[in-house]
Amino acid sequence: FTGTFPPVKALLVEWGSLFVIGKNNEIYKLNEKGIQEKIDILKRKCLYDDAIQLAKNNQDDHMNLIKAHGDHLASKGDHDGAISKYIGTIGHVEPSYVIRKFLDARRIHNLTQYLEALHEANVANQDHTTLLLNCYTKLKNVQKLEQFIRSDGELNFDVETAIKVCRQATYFDDAAYLAKKFNQYDRYVHIQIEDKQDYKTALDYISELPSLD
Repeated sequence: FTGTFPPVKALLVEWGSLFVIGKNNEIYKLNEKGIQEKIDILKRKCLYDDAIQLAKNNQDDHMNLIKAHGDHLASKGDHDGAISKYIGTIGHVEPSYVIRKFLDARRIHNLTQYLEALHEANVANQDHTTLLLNCYTKLKNVQKLEQFIRSDGELNFDVETAIKVCRQATYFDDAAYLAKKFNQYDRYVHIQIEDKQDYKTALDYISELPSLD
């Protein structure tokens, strides 16, 4: 509450309310607003951090407010701030909602950051993997691409999708690495012959394959 009172004689707290007694004995009763009403007021005033703190015990409200904060920041052009908020909603807000907001080529760094977070949370699907790898190739960020596909950690992407994207982007060595590592025999041979024209490597690989007998 924000307001001006005449000269105050006394303050009393009774029955869950605050009573303000003025100098001329006029009485003002102030009641505390409920949590949801407080949140609505804070949201209208764009005080999202305070609103989010108030809603921390209600997960749905909490996540909806973080999403709304992201929307607010995006509308103001603060895309870095917005993507950090959207990352906090992973698992609660449909990824397509966020991705659509960052498909502009100027927002590719923000989109890449969000897609990386989806994979780290193990909630990415094939389309997300394709989009992330395409972001790396468009940014010509070979280091990130190789770090992603050559990680020794838990696999958090679809191998066939990754091989396909690498081949389309002419990252043949990376495609071959994945095919060999995950025993995609036919694909490895096709990469060596069709993409790299490295017939000797293909023949050597075939000769080393275990016999079907």
